Amino acid sequence: MTRLFIFLISYGLIVISATHIIFYFNYRTLGYEWNQVLYYIIRTPDFTLLIVSSLVLAITVAYRAPSHSPFFEEYRKQ
Repeated sequence: MTRLFIFLISYGLIVISATHIIFYFNYRTLGYEWNQVLYYIIRTPDFTLLIVSSLVLAITVAYRAPSHSPFFEEYRKQ
């Protein structure tokens, strides 16, 4: 249950931060150069949140879970 909660939170943070980063690309239409826009995006907290959330999501998915339920021992004894 904890893994599911962490997965959903990190996924939601990825969606929110990626959406904000896409909005930052609108600065390009205001006349800014690509290097200015990308430098600004890298310096924002949204980019850091995107990276951290992606790492947490990858760890949550890649971490091996037990192949049986926590109550497996009780059922095996019966």
